[in-house]
Amino acid sequence: MAGEWNMATIIAVIAVAVILFLAIRYIVREKRKGVHCIGCPMAGSCTEAYKQMEADMRKCLHNRAEEEPLKS
Repeated sequence: MAGEWNMATIIAVIAVAVILFLAIRYIVREKRKGVHCIGCPMAGSCTEAYKQMEADMRKCLHNRAEEEPLKS
């Protein structure tokens, strides 16, 4: 009887659904924290380094714009 679901199948489906829910919840929470490398052991420090690199690049681009006006 292919249409019947036995107890083991129901438990397995529920277990997979719970695992999937927890994984998605973890990813969403980490993304809200601003972590770029989810699951990486150094994810927290990578994020800080990434933010610092972005800030440095903005400063550099801003300084270049002040030094060299655009030629028209």
